[in-house]
Amino acid sequence: MKKLFFTLTLAFFAAACLQELPKAPKLEVEIPVAGSEEVWKAADYKDKPVLIAFMGTWCPWCKRTLPALDATSAAFEGKAVVVGAFADADEESVLGVVKQHDMKTKALYNARNAIEEMGVTGFPHIMLFDKKHRLVKVWNGYGPDLEVQFKEQLDQLTD
Repeated sequence: MKKLFFTLTLAFFAAACLQELPKAPKLEVEIPVAGSEEVWKAADYKDKPVLIAFMGTWCPWCKRTLPALDATSAAFEGKAVVVGAFADADEESVLGVVKQHDMKTKALYNARNAIEEMGVTGFPHIMLFDKKHRLVKVWNGYGPDLEVQFKEQLDQLTD
């Protein structure tokens, strides 16, 4: 009886391990740049880490994340790419947030397709990809130490 119980338990755990793991999102997105005719393409930044923050203009926690994005973008200029991708299809709403918060980081708008493709479930949702654009880290929500965390992670990827 003990052997049967052990065998069934082992089989259960083996079956659980064989379940398909969720696929890591690929950084293969193209999103329009607010205030420009340009389209931001992840493929244009091969061999550079990318930090992309998915946000909404209506989200107060997203707005609190903007200073951390700006500081990180400035600190890693030329070594890594930092962008804010807003779900809003209304470019003017995004430009309003950019102006109101003096946002220096490149702002993207109409990112709903990318948000769906990347499996984003809430805002802010920040994803860090390495130089080969493999997912390294995800932050869900705002935290007062995001800037420190972003910089620590990027330091490891840009050495």
